[in-house]
Amino acid sequence: MSWCGAKQREEQDKRRRKELKSRLTKKAAKVLFDSLKVSASEKDVENAWRKIFVQYYIDNGKEDYQISSENNVDGFIYTNSGSILFALKILLEFKYDTDLTKTYDRARITCQVVHYMKKFKDSSTAQMPTVIVGADEDQSFILLASNFYKYLDGDYNWNVAPSSAYKEDLELMKDLQDDANLSVYPFQFVGGNLDERYNSLLDLFDTIDSITQEDGEKTFKVKVSDSTIVGMFDEFNNIAFKEPNKIEPVQAVNMFMHMLTSKNDDEYYFIPRNRNLYHLPNDQKVKVFGVKLEAYLNHYDRNFTSKEIDKLTGIADRLIEADTRRFKGDFWTPDVWAKRADEIMKESIGNDYKENSLVWDPAAGVRNLTRQWRYDDLYISTYHDSEILLGDGYNREAKATFQYDFLNDDVNLNTIDNPDISDWKMPEKLYNALLKAGKTNKRVIFYTNPPYGTANNVNADGTSKKGISKNKMNTIMINDGYGDASQQLYCQFFIRIMKMIDDFKLSNVYIAFFTKPRFFAGGKYFNNFNDRFFDRFEFVKGNLLNSGEFSDTASTWPITFSVYKLKSYDDVIPQTVEFNVEKSNLLADGKMNVIQQISHSMTKVYDSESLSSWVREPLQSISNASLPLGSYPQLSSALNESKGNSPRGRLLKNSLGYMVSNSNNIGEGTLNSGVWIVTGSAYKANGFNVLSENFEHAVVNFAARRAITPTWYNEQDNFHYPNMKDPRYKEFVGDSIVFSLFENASYQASYRDTGWSNSGVSGRWINEWFWLSKDFVREVVENHPKLSPIYDDLRGDEDRFVFQQINMIRNNNNLSLEAESVLNSATEVWKATLFNRPLLFEDYPEYHLQAWDAGWYQVKKINDKYPDINYSEFSKAFKQLKNKIEQNIYELEMLPK
Repeated sequence: MSWCGAKQREEQDKRRRKELKSRLTKKAAKVLFDSLKVSASEKDVENAWRKIFVQYYIDNGKEDYQISSENNVDGFIYTNSGSILFALKILLEFKYDTDLTKTYDRARITCQVVHYMKKFKDSSTAQMPTVIVGADEDQSFILLASNFYKYLDGDYNWNVAPSSAYKEDLELMKDLQDDANLSVYPFQFVGGNLDERYNSLLDLFDTIDSITQEDGEKTFKVKVSDSTIVGMFDEFNNIAFKEPNKIEPVQAVNMFMHMLTSKNDDEYYFIPRNRNLYHLPNDQKVKVFGVKLEAYLNHYDRNFTSKEIDKLTGIADRLIEADTRRFKGDFWTPDVWAKRADEIMKESIGNDYKENSLVWDPAAGVRNLTRQWRYDDLYISTYHDSEILLGDGYNREAKATFQYDFLNDDVNLNTIDNPDISDWKMPEKLYNALLKAGKTNKRVIFYTNPPYGTANNVNADGTSKKGISKNKMNTIMINDGYGDASQQLYCQFFIRIMKMIDDFKLSNVYIAFFTKPRFFAGGKYFNNFNDRFFDRFEFVKGNLLNSGEFSDTASTWPITFSVYKLKSYDDVIPQTVEFNVEKSNLLADGKMNVIQQISHSMTKVYDSESLSSWVREPLQSISNASLPLGSYPQLSSALNESKGNSPRGRLLKNSLGYMVSNSNNIGEGTLNSGVWIVTGSAYKANGFNVLSENFEHAVVNFAARRAITPTWYNEQDNFHYPNMKDPRYKEFVGDSIVFSLFENASYQASYRDTGWSNSGVSGRWINEWFWLSKDFVREVVENHPKLSPIYDDLRGDEDRFVFQQINMIRNNNNLSLEAESVLNSATEVWKATLFNRPLLFEDYPEYHLQAWDAGWYQVKKINDKYPDINYSEFSKAFKQLKNKIEQNIYELEMLPK
């Protein structure tokens, strides 16, 4: 090419790039990248990409481009213009969470597109695409559609839905993976700076165009409500403060609420002649963007009725930022549960409790618990000083309303050594009222929703990394031997009250608290707390309600409102407590009521009787040295090595693997992924090595923790060790072994060429949890050349530990029909997927599929790519086994019926 020709081409390219940028601005590209970055589903990815294609082709108005979704495609862009020789027709297909550098994932998308093109061809009106564009949230690739027309006349499984074709039309998938036309490298839209990603996007559209060309203002008032207030506060927080790090979250919430409701204008206001300073209580001044704030406030309709102000004030608690109030567990109590608490207190204490008791709410917040009623002798305190003003107007009959840190203030004082009221922070009225109650036997009720967080994570200076101070009650409880329960803030509230009873010589005391009910299930964590608290208090009545009933909490665990009475006699501490399981219900008139559903019992399980202790018993007599760190994998799942610098799991010599086994309750084993098995070492502690000596206990523990069906109300129930004298126990062990091989939290795998060894051969990590014999595997693979890597891996090897255990149990007639059914159906899946392994050897070496003892996790990886019809039979068999195990958990007395 001559210099003039090259220069001319360069100029043409510049003009073309300029035109491209005029259609596709950097701003539009940034919107796309931002949308893709936060996408959480395939639909999110589709919406983001479709928008940019519409902007580029449809909205520019220069051609008569159109976009449709005929035949349910993600997008089909076309033009009927006769001026273009090779008319543009783009078929778009979008996915989420793929890797388009992999041949398999590009083939997966193309397989779906080919099935769409078959529908286009069979339609008398549809046009065939000329360009195929596949994309996910960070990559995209382009194909010339005509290169794939040849498949449309092939004998493939055209009856399946296009979206399922990659699973059900395996012949087409195999042919596409061998097609050189798929050997394209995708455009990348992650990493680098915006300019680099923008240029990559320009290149994408430039390539599409090249294929074609070479071939042929109002102001709105928004009504404020409890459904909009959270978003409003987030917007407020983003625009309000010039120095956001200097404003406390509670101050920000109170400032926001007072701006909306105009309450306490003498404390909250813009400084005259300086709209960039805002006045807060105690003569504090905060730097703000005054003009922005006023414009923001004018955007909303703030004409509230008294009822609306009450409602907004009542939900103000939910706005406190997660790392401060939420970490401490200060949750807003809905009105319906405040009303239910009042009913339970009437039933437990007496209808006259408001008239004839000293009632103290020591964590009152904005008075959600008490503001609907009147009390004759009420005291209100809160940790946050600013909440006193926010709750102003409620419970004006209170004898004292004051800021008080219940877990720090006056904790080290008592009425004998410190009789002078000036030494105490609590108001004189309350001090004298408590003294008098101790002499007259007046009833005292501590009634609150205490924080549910913990007091650990403490820095050297005594402050928490999450904003919680290490309090004095925490120190007292640790010194008094309360153990791990010392960390729980609500436990500290209980023990603080017990100390106050002694300090003021109180004898007629009730505690009415919203708390987590975990301590009712006992366990090592709460042994000392339970013995000492229930030695002095008896449980009177309580319910269980879903944590999701409270603001900004997950819905996977229970909260109890329970009433406890100070005992005047010694008796046996009951091991089992029964609760009503309750939920709120919206009535036709818009009001809420409470529905009682079922009853649920919680039983205290002491550490010596717990499944968690029992499973570790065989290890106590074993002296087994740890292997050197680095000689074995530290895993977070079967095929993912943790890259942390401080691995906590330690692998022992002759270990079969490692079982993470957090806590002893249902929730940790199921809902919170606290129980799992790996063939190496887990990166986490809170577990143990599985050896031949404790193998039986380990699999029983795994099956019990993973087979049970979790509910929000049983998730904190603790496991008892099994009744091994029961004749069903031996069969339960066999069922547990089989269950442990195939459950989703079982991450056994075999590795090759990794540098690790548990077999004496470098780079060879064997899977002792494999259920088939070496002879069986050899017979299946020996006559198939493509499976020769697996055959070679077998040479000189021996049967695995679990295979030998299963054989022994089978020979003793302790292997159930349900377990045999699972083994048989799993073996059928193993055989079927075995012949698809060679298709993945090259693209997925990290799966280690040449290993003859590759575990079930690795088998599932193959089945994910090439689903086997036998897998549904396996799933049915496994479900039956799981149901049987769950039933026997109760029969073997591991959980109360």
